[in-house]
Amino acid sequence: MRSTFHIAVATLLACCAAGCGNLENAPFRVGTVHGQLTESDPSVAMVSLVDQPGVSSHVDADGRFTLEDIPTGMAELFIVATAEKAARVQVQVLGGQSVQVQPVAPTPAGFLDLRVKTTNGFRLSAAEVSVKGTPFQRLLLDAKGRLRVGPLPDGCYTVTVTALGFPATQVEDCAGPGEKKELKVDLEADESLLEQGCQEIGCEEGLVCAPNKKCLECFGNSQCGAGLTCKGNRCEGPGPLCAPCTGDWQCAAGTHCEVLPEGSAACVARCGDDDDAPPTAQALSVDDYSARCAPGFTCQSGRCLPDAANFAGCHALRRMDAPCTDDANCHELGLPGGRCVSGACTVPCATDRDCPDTRWCVTSSAGRVCQVGT
Repeated sequence: MRSTFHIAVATLLACCAAGCGNLENAPFRVGTVHGQLTESDPSVAMVSLVDQPGVSSHVDADGRFTLEDIPTGMAELFIVATAEKAARVQVQVLGGQSVQVQPVAPTPAGFLDLRVKTTNGFRLSAAEVSVKGTPFQRLLLDAKGRLRVGPLPDGCYTVTVTALGFPATQVEDCAGPGEKKELKVDLEADESLLEQGCQEIGCEEGLVCAPNKKCLECFGNSQCGAGLTCKGNRCEGPGPLCAPCTGDWQCAAGTHCEVLPEGSAACVARCGDDDDAPPTAQALSVDDYSARCAPGFTCQSGRCLPDAANFAGCHALRRMDAPCTDDANCHELGLPGGRCVSGACTVPCATDRDCPDTRWCVTSSAGRVCQVGT
């Protein structure tokens, strides 16, 4: 009995010793990293561990940071320094020790401009984006399925898009220093959503839910804009310059439906020989090219667009005559020199040629402005 007791005690002591040994070794499985950024904005700056974004640190006003409990071995830091700069830094982590990295100089960051659409026109609901291995997790897309992700250090990334009724979709792309790259993602609905149709989830902007539960541009003239008719489930007609469009069939003869720098598509006319602004060495001057455009429009990068002195783009042109109480209301609508005259927004002019559509340059209490002719 005594022998058995001694063996049991010895075994227990051995187990305790082994357990204590594990506890004592635990601190040597992780280390700490200290560093400092040469440039940072404390309101946005943060440092995390690539593939373990939960291990992170804020950056103080002096650009200093501390990351704790980093597994030993080679590690890579994911650094957001400012709204426009970032960095990735590799470091050797030593167990139970603190490592001081060299001062980190952030470089211009890249951005991924996501454009997410559904293949059948269903509306996106609860759509989120995550970038693998980074702090950018579960970011919400806007109602049009758009989101700018960044700042991202130079590198390649795996992006996962999820939305209600759609299987998770993964895409990969790279973002270089200072690059703003468009990343298009198409989501395909699962079987249950296809059976329900658009009556449950709705359709994306610009489409309507037809009686057959499909998202269509139209199934009757009432779904089309002024001057357009529904033919073959799409709105067709001679849309004027700057009219919103989804294809050339909605634009007047001599114009085309194009995506503009402002991000939306509109009917535009060509004014140059190519997409580039006409060089001064050519026989035609910039003014000569602009003379090819309708009143109120100038030649910009080979296209007739609203005069930039008065309009921030086609979307701003469409805000002419919007109700206002002062000039500031008009400026907010994209009319940089806008005037609020008789409770409606307009723009200044010198001659009738400065005024778009059926407007004329007339004298008002705010000086000469464009007004609808009578």
